[in-house]
Amino acid sequence: MRARQNPIAIALRAGFTLVEVMIALLIGMIGIVVMMQVFSVSEGFKRTATSGTDAQVNGAVAMYMIEREIRTSGYNLNDLMSKGCPVVRLWWNASASGVDLRLVPAEINPAGIPAGDPNTDVIQVAFGTADSSVSGVPASQPPAVPGGPMDPTADFKLISGTHDTFKAGDLVVAVQPLPSGVSSCAIHELTKVFQASGNCGTPSGLSGLLEHKTIPYKSAYQGCGIALPVHNSPPPGIRDSSGAVVPGLDSQKGGMLYNLGGIPSIHVWAVRGGNLTMCDRGQKDCSVLTNYDVMVNDIVSLRAVYAMATTPADLTKPPDLVTVAWGRAPLTTDNLLPTRVVAVAFEVVARSNLKEKSTTGGTTCDATIDKTRPDKSQDWMYQGMGGAGIDLSAASADWNCYRYKLYQTRVPVRNTLWRP
Repeated sequence: MRARQNPIAIALRAGFTLVEVMIALLIGMIGIVVMMQVFSVSEGFKRTATSGTDAQVNGAVAMYMIEREIRTSGYNLNDLMSKGCPVVRLWWNASASGVDLRLVPAEINPAGIPAGDPNTDVIQVAFGTADSSVSGVPASQPPAVPGGPMDPTADFKLISGTHDTFKAGDLVVAVQPLPSGVSSCAIHELTKVFQASGNCGTPSGLSGLLEHKTIPYKSAYQGCGIALPVHNSPPPGIRDSSGAVVPGLDSQKGGMLYNLGGIPSIHVWAVRGGNLTMCDRGQKDCSVLTNYDVMVNDIVSLRAVYAMATTPADLTKPPDLVTVAWGRAPLTTDNLLPTRVVAVAFEVVARSNLKEKSTTGGTTCDATIDKTRPDKSQDWMYQGMGGAGIDLSAASADWNCYRYKLYQTRVPVRNTLWRP
């Protein structure tokens, strides 16, 4: 006779029914869906906040880099600008060719430089790095033959003072006034100076002379290592844009020498491909787009405007009494216009790298509504100063799918006011 089995034990051995398993799976799936929705929303907020922070950081860095250079602009150039140099010839020894530069502190959309992205400006900033060189010094170059014209490849002879701040490796601008009323201006690279302190501690045997040859030399800016001259020319000398050899210096006819230091900066800032880029005209041909280096990512707009003294006479007044007018007119009307730029206002717009979805669930993006007001802040540079307006629609076809940050500032060009 069989023993009677416990019904509870039988139920435990039977396990879960199919209905119970399906109900458990349904409950689990609902829980997973809820958790994933919470995670998705949380991750979206996180990505938006992170991309917004990236835009703020990128915009602040771009603003700082350009502002810092504009504040330094014009150093070693303030006296040079008033000497009748519409352009300065920069020679490349390797290619036996040159380029004409306008050595002014700051210039918007300079000639010879390709434009940046649509509806953006290009800003060129220039300054020297000489230790203590505010004004030029009279200098001459002896003629190649007695009674002949001055030899532009001869050593420079300083006429007054010792000016012992010159160093081997300095770039100097030789300025010779011409009968036409303008001046011939060309950059030379010093390969040997007369004082041992600027000649890597080696007495040169020169007496008041500054050499600018095409042979290797010890550069004070490369740890006194051997350097090859980049900006000098063998006889007959540097040629201007017309092919004529630049004249030698004659101090009796106003010949002057200006020291720019060993590493002068002629930087061109432009928005290219949605990034802030920079090219150094002292080192590269900035008419070639591949010579621009990306400095800050996701910068989609750069705009600038001048504050200009209304007349040259205003520059003789104390800085706080100078009457200025804001504008963007090219600095080509006369040679005094660059000297009258006392401040530059500029603005940059940074874009987040996250493409936002529509808040209404549709297909039309609405992260940014107004293409002229990136973050709804007031574009005071355009509204009150005659600047060029911002237009984000040129950045990309889906410009309104991104968030932006606008930075604006005004920067005094102090070296324009500090005159010798």
